[in-house]
Amino acid sequence: MKNILVPTDFTGTSERALAWAKFLAKHYSQDGQETLLTLAHVTQPYIPDSTLPTGEVGIGMMAVQEMEDVGELNLQEIADQLEREGFKTRIESRVGSIDSEIVDVADELKPDLIVMGRSHIDSFFDWLAGSSAADVAMTAHCPVLVVPTPDPSRNYPVQLQNIAYATQLEFDENHILRPVVQLARTFQSNLRLVKIQALNQPNVRDDRQYLTQIQAEFGQQRFVEDTVDADNVIEGLTKYTQTHQVDLLVMATRERDFLSKLLNPSLTKRMVLNSDVPVLVYHAEENY
Repeated sequence: MKNILVPTDFTGTSERALAWAKFLAKHYSQDGQETLLTLAHVTQPYIPDSTLPTGEVGIGMMAVQEMEDVGELNLQEIADQLEREGFKTRIESRVGSIDSEIVDVADELKPDLIVMGRSHIDSFFDWLAGSSAADVAMTAHCPVLVVPTPDPSRNYPVQLQNIAYATQLEFDENHILRPVVQLARTFQSNLRLVKIQALNQPNVRDDRQYLTQIQAEFGQQRFVEDTVDADNVIEGLTKYTQTHQVDLLVMATRERDFLSKLLNPSLTKRMVLNSDVPVLVYHAEENY
C-alpha cells in the first residue's frame, strides 16, 4: 500500500480515522515500502444570498478565503506532526462539495485506500441525507475505509485481529475476496465469511456452489463460515459485529442505476451509516 488518502475536518471523528491510517501505514512501511499519507481538507464554498447588499456578499467570500487559509495551516500542522513521527505526508486543500472534491482528489492521485471518519447519525433526517463518508464510499474508484465515531462507553482499539466479510453467496466473489484475504494474511487476522439469512434477501443459488469455489482458490482453513438468521441484513450484521468482537467489517457494493438506488437503497451504504465498527467498502466490477 503506497498511498492512503485521509480527508479531515479537524474533529475527533477525523482523528479516529487518522489513527487507523497511521496504523495501516506503519504496518505496510515495515514491509519495506514507504506509505504516503495524503491529508485532504475541503472548505465548502460561500453561497451568496441575492437579497444581501453587495458588500455583505464580499465579506462572505473573504470569510471563505480565511477558512481555506486556516484549513491549510491546520493541515500543515498535522503533516508536520506526522513527519516527526516518521510518516511521509502530502497535503491537499480544496474548495467545493466535500464528497465530490474528495472523489476528485482520489481520481487525480490514485490512492490505494481512502480512510475517512463518520460522525454519529442521530436522526432519521441525518440518515436520509446521508453523510459525506457514506457518499464517498459509494462513489470512489478505490476501496474506502469508513471509521465511525466510537461509542465512549465501549473500547474500540485500533487493531485487525478479527475481520468479517459480509456475503450473500449469490455471485462470484473471488475477485473481491483476493484483497481481503491478502489483508488478513498481512495482519495475521482471523477471517470470517458471514451470511445473513433474512426473509427479504434472495437465496437463489446453492451456497455450497460458491463456498466450494472460494475454498478451491483460498483454502478451507483460511475461513470460518457463519450463517446468521435475522429479520434483515442490517440487524443481523449489527448484532454479529457486536457479539463477535469484529474489528473490521468488509462489504462490497455494485453499480446500479438511479431508479434502483432510489427504490432500494444500498445495503452497504446503510451499513456504513449504522455500523459501530469500521467498514471497508470494495467495489465489484459487474453491474446488476
